[in-house]
Amino acid sequence: MFLDLKVTKVAETISEWRAGDVAAYKARKDNILIRLEAFMLNGDNILDASKIQQSVFPESDIDVFISHSHADQDQAIKVALSLEEIGLKPFVDSCVWAHADELLQKIDDVFSKPDGWTAYSYELRNRTTTNVHLILNAALQHMIQRAELFIFLGTKSSIKLEDHISNHEQLSSPWIFSELTFVDNAKRTPRKQIVVTTENEKFEARAADEKAVEFRYRLPDSTYTIEFGRFEEWLSIDPIPGFTPDFVRHVKGLEHLDRLYKMLGVGAALLDAPRFV
Repeated sequence: MFLDLKVTKVAETISEWRAGDVAAYKARKDNILIRLEAFMLNGDNILDASKIQQSVFPESDIDVFISHSHADQDQAIKVALSLEEIGLKPFVDSCVWAHADELLQKIDDVFSKPDGWTAYSYELRNRTTTNVHLILNAALQHMIQRAELFIFLGTKSSIKLEDHISNHEQLSSPWIFSELTFVDNAKRTPRKQIVVTTENEKFEARAADEKAVEFRYRLPDSTYTIEFGRFEEWLSIDPIPGFTPDFVRHVKGLEHLDRLYKMLGVGAALLDAPRFV
């Protein structure tokens, strides 16, 4: 990950995208098949964490990781659609959680009901939930590290203000808290470089109505912050024609990211490395 960014004052809509576009994006991402038997080691009752991660998180080559409240999923998808329009590969974290819930239920149906029981065992289900969440959290962190840009949509749904105590922003989602805490401590890497060979082109990230209990987490600071109005202006610069080849679209998308970094005032030394090598 090269840079993390908090987007504030997020508008409820991006007029370019309609409900049908959002539904089509969700359908495009809803192609993960949860087959519990495929996660077993040697047919035993041992689950392979790496196989679970590869199944639920099939995308590996991404440019922008979008962190957001579940209530803001449609807004996050509209941002993702705009990023795709300028040639970038976004990842919307909430698009995998329905599959995570499906996975957890299938595991519980097999492993959390002792013989003769019709309900789950509290102790067994605690164990499965903890393990699945830790496995998926590790996969999320890997996705964040692979992305060049991390975006957090700071909306009223994701941030709560702690009244009468302090002015510190509070989070209501443990997943957002985990993502932002990881980002706060993650090692920064250089921007992606475009490696051109005689055979093909490739991109590398060079190293370089029910009442429920609610928890609150202190919001870790983001390195950069931008208001949604300016962010949307950046998104709308130089749209790429639809017939443009994928490789060219991706190159232009990464160049578009450099425009954003300059808008944010990222140090010139960090942008000196050429995109092409």
